[in-house]
Amino acid sequence: MLAGTGTGTESRNVHGQAIAITVFSTVKPWGRLWLPVVFVAARLLPRSQERLARLSFIHFARWALIRRLPYDGRRLRYAHLFFESNFNGGWEEYIDAFAYILTRDMRTVWGSSYGFPDPLPAAPFKAYIRRNELEASHFYSAYPEATTTMVLAGLELAGKVDALRRRGERMGPEAFAAAWRELLTDVQGSL
Repeated sequence: MLAGTGTGTESRNVHGQAIAITVFSTVKPWGRLWLPVVFVAARLLPRSQERLARLSFIHFARWALIRRLPYDGRRLRYAHLFFESNFNGGWEEYIDAFAYILTRDMRTVWGSSYGFPDPLPAAPFKAYIRRNELEASHFYSAYPEATTTMVLAGLELAGKVDALRRRGERMGPEAFAAAWRELLTDVQGSL
């Protein structure tokens, strides 16, 4: 088992608060045709990604259909579904979020893979993920001690402070002090 899967051991999948997960599963023959349609639909229909975007502990997530090995171009006998993601929090909670919040999406994507048990109940789904999970060769997080929510709040705060700085060049001390107090009140959630 890997770090993040409840063992408490360190692995190359952990950097600060960030955890990487990589899952590689064998796709049924019909999945080779189905998954490209699903991936195109996900790109063309922004609403299809809204639920995933609301899970603010996810830094990154992507699925890809692998038919050839990238390092030598060798064609695989069976296509494989490649999933990789980086997130904050526990491995169990992350998989629970996929199982309970993105249930239909998990059926749509992983339902094309051999051995997929259905996301609910979550215990068999977690066992499936564990069986198909690979340890990262290398994992780096630009902000290992920050959650995605913290980084997004910091970016929002930086933009507002920069806007005040630009406006402040034209303000007197009293006007700037009032604008500063207003900014501090406005950004309490980001501090």
